[in-house]
Amino acid sequence: MPDRLIPIGELARRTGVAITALRYYDELGLVRPKTRASGQRRYAESAVRAVGVVLLLRDVGFSLAEVAELVAARTRTARWSALVERKLAALAEQEHRLLVARTVLEHGRDCPATHPSRCPRFWSIIDARLSGKSLEDSHAAVH
Repeated sequence: MPDRLIPIGELARRTGVAITALRYYDELGLVRPKTRASGQRRYAESAVRAVGVVLLLRDVGFSLAEVAELVAARTRTARWSALVERKLAALAEQEHRLLVARTVLEHGRDCPATHPSRCPRFWSIIDARLSGKSLEDSHAAVH
């Protein structure tokens, strides 16, 4: 018995993804309909899980362009691994920047000067940033 084909509206309902987004996924080659009937996209049941894969990859930080690369690389293990490693490095850098930002903001909140414009350390950090130091180095130099 062949797979039952589902219309785009049903796929949207079952995945929680808007029909317009599903059309865009088709344009990008992420989730393709199996056929068209009377101009309407019809998907295999497996499309539900394919949309789930796109959603998961988006949830962990991949752009749709990166998802397209990952989908294209699904049979090439080395390419898949390289893409994942690149994303892990980017997430580690983002995590680091967030930690530095949190530390700076916590110090600003707890500063006895009560406002950054009255804090000499604040102005030292600004001056260090303007001289080309990173936020982390600028902040570390005064703490």
